[in-house]
Amino acid sequence: MPVETKVLDSVVFHDTTFQEKLIPYKDSVSVADTTSFLRNPYAYSYASFSNGILNHSLGIYPHATVTVKMPYFIEKIRRIEVPKPYPVERELSWWEKFKINYGGVSISINLTCVLFVIVWLTIKIRKKLTM
Repeated sequence: MPVETKVLDSVVFHDTTFQEKLIPYKDSVSVADTTSFLRNPYAYSYASFSNGILNHSLGIYPHATVTVKMPYFIEKIRRIEVPKPYPVERELSWWEKFKINYGGVSISINLTCVLFVIVWLTIKIRKKLTM
């Protein structure tokens, strides 16, 4: 039997974005001096106070990077093989369709009638023999 392949739905996901959560850092310092310096693995901070002015600088280390992972793309394709219908010679007439659809019902009714007649004859013959 020839088989035809039909594609019902095809979904392709190409996900190239990913967020990497950084390790949180919080740091503070209190000094009696006029300068302070803070750092973590990603950045550094320098603050100084002179003549009533606060100078503050913030820098990021050149080697401080965030790793971004590229997930693979997902491709989902669902295919169903459907048998090809054979061409018909001609359409059935309404009488032929009726015989196909209701033929089984008429056969079962006929068999029931035949069985009923056999049982009835058997009972009638037994009554005659016993009299």
